[in-house]
Parts: sequence; C-alpha cells; structure tokens
Amino acid sequence: MNRFDSLFDYYSSMSQNTPETQAVLFKSLVAFVEASKDIHADSTNPYHKNRYASLSAHLLALKPLAAQYGLAIIQMPIGDSESVGVRTLVIHTCGAYISADALVPTEKGISGQNAGALISYLRRYALASVAGVATEDDDAETDRIAKGGSTISLEKPPQGVKFIPNPNAGKTTAKASGPMVAPFGDRKGTPLAELPKKETDRSVKCGDLYYFAKVWTPKPFGDSTTVSPKDLALKAEAVRLFEAEDSAPASDTTDEIPF
Repeated sequence: MNRFDSLFDYYSSMSQNTPETQAVLFKSLVAFVEASKDIHADSTNPYHKNRYASLSAHLLALKPLAAQYGLAIIQMPIGDSESVGVRTLVIHTCGAYISADALVPTEKGISGQNAGALISYLRRYALASVAGVATEDDDAETDRIAKGGSTISLEKPPQGVKFIPNPNAGKTTAKASGPMVAPFGDRKGTPLAELPKKETDRSVKCGDLYYFAKVWTPKPFGDSTTVSPKDLALKAEAVRLFEAEDSAPASDTTDEIPF
C-alpha cells in the first residue's frame, strides 16, 4: 500500500457518507453538472499546430464553479509497477464524497517525465468526466485521429523536450517482426494465435482475441504524439485472427465485454 492509499483510507474512515449526506452531495453534483460548460482549446502544439484544452483550462473552468456548490475536486497520482493513474475524489462540505480511479498500463522503466505527462493527460479527462463536459480533444476525437494516422498532443511539450514528426504519419498499417503476443493483461506474453476467441471466465482481464480486436485501441504513449507501428501491427493481426474464426459456430453466450 502506498501513502496515497493510506491517505485515502484515512479520509474514508473520517468521512460522513450517510444516505442523508450523500443526498446533499448528489443534489450539488446535479447542479454543478448542469452549470458546467464544454471546455474549449486554449493551447496549440507548436510542432504539429493542433489545439487542445490544457489542464489549466480545465481547472480554471471547473474549480471555482465546483466551490459555488460546496464541492472540491481532489486528484492524486496512483499506480504500481505496471500502471500509472489518477484517483479523483469529489468532496462536499457536508462530509460526503465519491471517488474513481483511472489507470492505464505502462511499460517497464517509464521515466518520471513520461509518467507525469500521462498523469496530466488523465487528470484532464477525469475532470471533464466529473463535470459531464466535453473538450476539443476528448477520447472520441483522439481515437478518430489516431485511426487516421494523424498526430495528437497529450499536453504542451515539457521544456527541453523536442517533438519529432512521425515519418509514418498517414499510414494505417505497419509491419512487425517476431510473433505477435498479448502486450498486457492476465495472458501477457501469450501469442495472439493461442488466445481464445472469447474468454468465458470474467475474472480474466484482457485475455482474449475479442478484447484486442474489438475493444483495445492503440494510442500514443507518454510524451509521444504518434501511435506505435508495433501497436498498429498487433491490432491488425488481432483483427485478422478474430475474423478468421468468425465463421466458426459460437460456443458461448457471454456479454460483449469480456470482463
């Protein structure tokens, strides 16, 4: 347990989450969400000329508004050896709170600078989610751009970091050598060809072809503004293997989401 878990557990033990206080919290949240407005881009990446709404823009728009309804939004970095994330708490002056974690898998040896950029990225989306608003570079837009092979920016480039244009921009396919294996999840390292088409055991995370072919979307990592060719190749192979088995009779009736 890290110190942030300890702090969260301490606050949880001191909180006053009762049906009465939660009703007050939810009433304030409804009013806050109703008053919130979409957050527009305020910054431009000088290298790729694409605009985005910075973390500062989110905080300036939402913190004063939340305070008007007795709310405070607190965010803490969390993670472990395989992931980096953000814990977001919405606290009301009555003592009630709600919380949620956003975690993404990371590669071993990630630098502090890359982790910081990822945390900043997650903080923006968590803030927008709490307020029920959209930003100019929300997930849907990011996903659309990434699939088209264009470049995107997670945040304003840190001082001293130079963004290099992707020579493969505009290409939607990529080649990779060696066997294609699951890059993360409970079956990490298992060749895609050996994964089940659909996992019936809901306790298995990211462990079937359906997840990598239909759910997972390759996205830029850390400070990078481009999608890894290796990830694009893995996605293409997962789709190929999944569709190759598509004509086989279905062997289960599980929900579409494998976990």
